[in-house]
Amino acid sequence: MSTDFDALATFGPENAATYDDRFKALHGIKDMMHLALESAFAQLPSDARILIAGAGTGAEVRHLAPLFPTWHFTLVDPAPAMLEIARRHAQAEGFADRCTFHPTYVSDVEADGFDAATSLLVSHFVQDEEARTDYFRSIAERLKPGAPLFNADLCADPSGPDFQSLMSFWQGMMAKAGMTPEGREQYARSFGTLFACHGPAEVEAMIEAAGFIPPVHCVQAGLIKGWLTAKA
Repeated sequence: MSTDFDALATFGPENAATYDDRFKALHGIKDMMHLALESAFAQLPSDARILIAGAGTGAEVRHLAPLFPTWHFTLVDPAPAMLEIARRHAQAEGFADRCTFHPTYVSDVEADGFDAATSLLVSHFVQDEEARTDYFRSIAERLKPGAPLFNADLCADPSGPDFQSLMSFWQGMMAKAGMTPEGREQYARSFGTLFACHGPAEVEAMIEAAGFIPPVHCVQAGLIKGWLTAKA
């Protein structure tokens, strides 16, 4: 995947070590996404193989693995420090034998035939529209036809009429999570610098162009939007 985002710098050992605790006050949002994910994947076969794109510290696997004890998970992330924490969680919680770990980009993983995939808070780091579409395509190429993808990202159009109100609401939530006023202002400036500023319709068009059926917008919490789709 061609992108200017430097995962090693952004999610190196120091940030990885504190990542799980950083937004504990907003755990309800994570719980909501995991509930939606659990529901979306409930009908998968008992031996399902799940591709976890941009796995980070493996939060969604930690939720799904105990519920579906015969599924296998392939965790992919270009930040080795994040993936190492995911590995430690898997070992401590007893499902490491059902996981494989790839410290690289999805496009570098030589595997296909996955029954489903997740991409939670990943693609918004890819600024370029073509590169972001390529990221979604790299997931589609590794799925079986009809296999579902649950995708969630920070998503907002800074030129939209509701952006300032939505950002003010989101900054209030960041304050709840302990972010300083200076940090919240920097966060607001991150759209178009750290986070992509593609609007929802643009993201949906990219997903469809990458080889998926038209995605359904099924989850929203502040600036986080989630879609369910499937490989065409």
